[in-house]
Amino acid sequence: MWRPTVDEIEQLYERHAKHLEATHWGKFLALAPDGRYLVGEDDVAVVEEAIKQFGQGNFVLLKVGVLYSDIVRHLPTRVVSQRYPYLEVAWRVRHIERSDWAYADTGFEGAFIVPDIYLSLLGQEDVLSFVQTTNGQGHQVAAFIGEVTVIGINKTMLARTLALGSEFLLGRRVLDRYKVTFGRGQQVVVEKV
Repeated sequence: MWRPTVDEIEQLYERHAKHLEATHWGKFLALAPDGRYLVGEDDVAVVEEAIKQFGQGNFVLLKVGVLYSDIVRHLPTRVVSQRYPYLEVAWRVRHIERSDWAYADTGFEGAFIVPDIYLSLLGQEDVLSFVQTTNGQGHQVAAFIGEVTVIGINKTMLARTLALGSEFLLGRRVLDRYKVTFGRGQQVVVEKV
């Protein structure tokens, strides 16, 4: 996957796409590391076509003349859940996308657990994980590569997602990225630091 610096993007833009400013100002631009590009009005259509032509992860999305594809005026930095000790999360594994309340579990070292009833919907696991439960027993557990987001913070993270048990658990691999405060059994506060 190509991960250029801002300086590298600006230099590539100057060399290969600057000339587009006269005729395509403000349109979306997919720019590949070799200088190939696509331009269009619709960001999703440009990204889909760029994936076909350049390959996933082999281009950046910009706007002609502006460079930034999006300008964000405010990012949430704090969320308070009154549903103690749960946090609302959005998650995706393969074709399943949902929002659910996940138990904020500081005893779980992994990222995310979905109830094992999802196994039949998710199909063949990406990997079998060997997991130790609190009783000291080892178990083979189906695991999938997915994404999880704490709703309100809106930072999506890749997460090895286990299918185990009967409830959603959000673990330390996610929680440790934030300041998490458990407020006297009444609320959970998550803050970017």
